[in-house]
Amino acid sequence: MPSAIDISSNALLLVGDNPINSFSDPGAGAQAAAALYPQVKQRLLAMHPWSFALKQQRLSLLSAQPDELSRYKYAFQVPTDLIRLWEIAPFQDYTIIGDLIYANQNTAMLATYIYDVADTAMPAQVVKTLEYMLAAEFAIAITEDENKNALYSRKAGEAFAQASTIDSQGRPQVAIKDNPFVDARFSGFTPNGFGSR
Repeated sequence: MPSAIDISSNALLLVGDNPINSFSDPGAGAQAAAALYPQVKQRLLAMHPWSFALKQQRLSLLSAQPDELSRYKYAFQVPTDLIRLWEIAPFQDYTIIGDLIYANQNTAMLATYIYDVADTAMPAQVVKTLEYMLAAEFAIAITEDENKNALYSRKAGEAFAQASTIDSQGRPQVAIKDNPFVDARFSGFTPNGFGSR
């Protein structure tokens, strides 16, 4: 699978610039790639619960507690490689403040989150999305061409839709469980229509 340099070079070619062999190459292309690649990649990873970039880790309960005026009683350490938190198990109310997760249960918690996966671990459809996203950024940073920016922004959106759909097909459908909001909304429904109240 392609490296960060390969992905950046392909994006530079899309906007009409020269490919690079290193982020330290001379020229505006290498400088733009070095500055923009990490943040654009992290932005893409944070946009979807990509199966290849998901990770699980048990959270460590800290001895330090939130302020007594807080609505939370316990603090847990956020994983150091976290880009975006997707789920806490068992399900509970929580909030992220800085590098801590505050919650009201002191039982073990399992975090499912996106981390900064190796470039070579990204599937081809995600790599293509990243190339288009980079090309949109390079179009402004290098060529100052708003038309190319708009073109590659649109292509990135289309590629993202395809990539996220493909990624989502690798998971089974989650059954809808009992939900008090759904139950209340359809409580008067009968097979022949809504019953009288």
